[in-house]
Amino acid sequence: MSSELLKDLTEAVRELAASPVGELSDAEVTDQLVALRKLADAAEAAYLTRLRTFDTRGISETTSALSTRAWVRHQLHVAPGETSRSLKIARRLTDLPVVENALIEGTIRVPHAGAITDATALLGSEVIAGCQDALVEAARADEPSRLRAALRGLGAAVDDTRAVKRAEKRDEGRWLDLASTFDGAYAIDGVLGSEHGAVVGTAIDALSRPAGPDDARTPAQRRADALVELCRRALAHGDVPSQAGESSHVVVVTDLATLESRSGGTGTLADGSMLRGEAVRRLACDARVSRIIVGPDSRPLDVGRSQRTATTAQRKGLRLRDGGCRFPGCRRPVEWSEVHHVVFWARGGRTDVDEMILLCRKHHTTVHEGGWHIQILGPGRFRFVDPDGVPVPSEPPESISQIVTRLVDATRASPPRAGPETGA
Repeated sequence: MSSELLKDLTEAVRELAASPVGELSDAEVTDQLVALRKLADAAEAAYLTRLRTFDTRGISETTSALSTRAWVRHQLHVAPGETSRSLKIARRLTDLPVVENALIEGTIRVPHAGAITDATALLGSEVIAGCQDALVEAARADEPSRLRAALRGLGAAVDDTRAVKRAEKRDEGRWLDLASTFDGAYAIDGVLGSEHGAVVGTAIDALSRPAGPDDARTPAQRRADALVELCRRALAHGDVPSQAGESSHVVVVTDLATLESRSGGTGTLADGSMLRGEAVRRLACDARVSRIIVGPDSRPLDVGRSQRTATTAQRKGLRLRDGGCRFPGCRRPVEWSEVHHVVFWARGGRTDVDEMILLCRKHHTTVHEGGWHIQILGPGRFRFVDPDGVPVPSEPPESISQIVTRLVDATRASPPRAGPETGA
């Protein structure tokens, strides 16, 4: 593409940005939103490859700029830290041609590529290069934060010795500062390991929900208030409110072998982070911590119509199976979800895990009052039907542990890839 054509494209996009949108139909707004996001992603991918070439050739040295970062800051008004981040991704992609090709083709986005390239610093480029195809597949179907969680889990699974040292170093580096400011406020700052952070995060999340539709506090303010309330309750009673129909607790998904072993194994926290077996077993010793033990079929008991509301065991099973609201396109977490009988109880539905599904409050109301219907296709498989009768499939997101298993299998089965596959 010539520079003139690129300038024309830039001008066309600027004209589009300046054009009025009030007269556009909903369909036009939607189509343009999708197209512009893809255009922005393509531009970011092209920017990375040009930035890498600019830096590799030392073009900034032919100007009065001291470095690539200085030139970009002066010419493009981009902070040096942002440029450093972009350069780091671009440089590491040279060893990951499959990932870079997916980025250029628009299969994945820059944040996905950043998560993958960051993992090379912890796991080594050979490990990541060996599972590029699996990583691209995982990135295509999910958001960067879950991909990062999977890559952290891969580190614990493929490199036991290094993972132990990293975990020990991380935990030893924990700290917390609580200092009073000159005007009488308190400043809190610190770092916790994943195990301890999960305990604190679960308790704060339980207390930081909006108090109602008129609650004007920001999420950060609600978390601050939750910390104060948590400490107050801990001093007075030591209890916290329930979440999703059961007492708030840290959930660790693991298997029986991990709990019975003296070493090895892993567990998965609710946010997708992986815990080493040692941390899982420590948490299991605490009577205040609830745990899910996953058997071969991982299915809880069917209580039939013996009661209308789901049991605690069933809620745990639904939490594990659905991972949050199952309404198409919704990713609200399980803490915001309610149990819905697919076949309404009043119409003969059973309190059976295979006939129940998690929905957030908004989509629970949508299903009951908005004309949507849910069809049961099989154990844990559902299809939503909109008010116009159009079927919309609903598949729960692949669990972090499943992604990690695929990545581990890929690293063991395939040598590092030298580049994207090409047809014979």
